[in-house]
Amino acid sequence: MTTPLFILRCLEIGISIRDMDYLTIGMVMDICIEKGNDSVKYDDLVTQEDFDKF
Repeated sequence: MTTPLFILRCLEIGISIRDMDYLTIGMVMDICIEKGNDSVKYDDLVTQEDFDKF
């Protein structure tokens, strides 16, 4: 990923240039990944009973 592309992706997800001073590249990448996961529908939610069986 080039620097201009990185800055573009930051701005697309709402991270300002000033905010980038406080974030690492890894943190920004994690935010991008989590944003992409927002639209994912999960079929099953685990319950305490499921954890107990594990």
